[in-house]
Amino acid sequence: MRLYLDADIFLTLLKEEDRFKKSAKKFLNENKENKLITSSITCLEIWFFLYKNNLKEKAFDAVRSIKKIAEVIEFETKDMESALLIAEKYKLTPADSIHAILAKTCDAIVSSDKSFLKINELKIIDFSKE
Repeated sequence: MRLYLDADIFLTLLKEEDRFKKSAKKFLNENKENKLITSSITCLEIWFFLYKNNLKEKAFDAVRSIKKIAEVIEFETKDMESALLIAEKYKLTPADSIHAILAKTCDAIVSSDKSFLKINELKIIDFSKE
């Protein structure tokens, strides 16, 4: 099964205190046999989050470690119009619209973000629910 990992599962693991940290670790441990995929946008979100929280040194290792967990795919120019359309239709943030477009190439998106529930053509796996 191809599973697209939204940035929030990585952010959950990185935050000092997060109520879903245990669930995120459990999900990743239980799904090692699946093809885990994320995107360069996820890497950017993680890098930016750590950078703005004065954790610049941690950012380098965190972004590199993403590649050990999941295959990192690129957001391509050809996907831009689709991302814009889905952002307009479902009132998504720019990052979420890009994640949604990329997740359509997979069997499901793994996220605790409720925004994706609006998109009927996406199967969502909420890692925060044990």
